[in-house]
Amino acid sequence: MECRLTDDWENTKNIIIYGFGKVAHDNLDFFKNNFNIVYIVDGDKSKCNIEYKGIAVKYVDDVKDELKNYKIIIMTANRNVELVGKDLEKLGFISGENFCSMEQFLTEWFWKYKKKACLMEVHSTITSRCTLKCRHCNMFMPYYKEQIDYTAIDILADLELLFRHVDYIVSYRLLGGEPLLNKELADMIELIGQKYGDRIGNIGIITNGTLLPSEKLIEVSKKYDIKYDFSDYTDVVNYKERFENAVQIVSDANLRYSVNRSLRWCDFGFPVNNRMYDFDKVREHMLSCGPIFHGLNDGKYYYCHVSWSADKAKLLKTVPDDYVDLRVLNDDENAKEMILEHSKGNLAKGFVKLCKICGGCGNDNTEFVKAAQQM
Repeated sequence: MECRLTDDWENTKNIIIYGFGKVAHDNLDFFKNNFNIVYIVDGDKSKCNIEYKGIAVKYVDDVKDELKNYKIIIMTANRNVELVGKDLEKLGFISGENFCSMEQFLTEWFWKYKKKACLMEVHSTITSRCTLKCRHCNMFMPYYKEQIDYTAIDILADLELLFRHVDYIVSYRLLGGEPLLNKELADMIELIGQKYGDRIGNIGIITNGTLLPSEKLIEVSKKYDIKYDFSDYTDVVNYKERFENAVQIVSDANLRYSVNRSLRWCDFGFPVNNRMYDFDKVREHMLSCGPIFHGLNDGKYYYCHVSWSADKAKLLKTVPDDYVDLRVLNDDENAKEMILEHSKGNLAKGFVKLCKICGGCGNDNTEFVKAAQQM
């Protein structure tokens, strides 16, 4: 597998993390356990001049002359990775030499120097059912004609297939639809935690907060230190009291959680008003979107989890290049490299089929819609 990091990354021990948002909060422990984080930098001054988990958070302009002494790992949502990279290039830094994205570091550095297949973030959908009906749902749940639910055994089987070829997943999320609608959610966490808790950095649930976690779910969440990622749509949908109660239950249990108050979403266009990208521009468009999370469902590993859902909803059929079929891989290094290359977006035809007609979440998509508008 090609490694675009320069050779002087080999003995990297001291690093600087660029970004102090949700991605950093979710993944910092993994890096703290494996490297010395000199400090964290961010371009938002209001986040800086504090200490987090014993690590100083500094404003980038205050330390820009010091950055050249360390390797920099950008730890932001992909839409911002490109922007941060451009800012660093303006300071004279070179991608792959002085800095790289978190996903590039995990896939390339750990494979080249540790012979470990390490993935940044993997998502599994456990139900298509949802308590909301968002017109612009990025997983197209309102468009499913037949609802699906996965069992705890289903999800564990997918992880077993993936872990035949992957050594470590830094972040793993269960989502829907609304995952709390799946009655086996607590059992899923128990099985995943029992078997793979030592090979997953952090496990989480993405929920809209319309449902209250059961006592059973809270207890198993405490056992395996589950994080709750709440999507707050109460400015659009009337459920503020229920949402606050759900967050309070998680908070009272001393569980980790985040609240994402998205006011707008990227407008994919698909499946109502499809975009049309020229063939020679589709790969560039795909990489601009470049999801930091990848999908795991039905025995297959997807570069774009959204494309899996488009297929499952019978909106657009995927093609073999859109995924790695884990069920047919041999147990060898070639299989590991295939998964890592797929994670980097190195696909045989160059792009995911859906990318030809989907606006995506990259900086090239300047069309936005109000979050959580109901159908």
